[in-house]
Amino acid sequence: MRDGGFTLMEVLTVMVMIGVIVSIAIPKMGTTIERQQVRGVRSTIATMHSRTRNLAISRGRNAAFLIKSGILFIRTKNAADSTVVETLGLDSVTTRLGVALTITPSGRDSLTFDSRGLGLESDTTAIIVPKSGCADTMVVSKFGRIYH
Repeated sequence: MRDGGFTLMEVLTVMVMIGVIVSIAIPKMGTTIERQQVRGVRSTIATMHSRTRNLAISRGRNAAFLIKSGILFIRTKNAADSTVVETLGLDSVTTRLGVALTITPSGRDSLTFDSRGLGLESDTTAIIVPKSGCADTMVVSKFGRIYH
């Protein structure tokens, strides 16, 4: 008759099973975290884009959403003399989440909206957010609409 407790064989069997499950789960968790970081950057870009458009409408002047060296920010200018009136929403996504941003066409670093909220770009803009094995692309039409 047993007094209670587990035998050494039972304990070792459970430990081996836990080891197998953990060895399968850890790589998938790393990929999931990277995917969520890419989605987080995409969400931040969409939010800043919408905020810029709304700012242009509410202020009644052009507003630009800028992406320079991985830093996202909004800038409005005075229509009369083009002086910068305000700069808002500085967010360094490359430092905070470790992602890179690629913009196509390559010379573009801003999306500008007029006082009606319409984009002033001559063609569509693609913003690519890659990190390790995953990436996401956002396409902004020349009128300022985002397609995921």
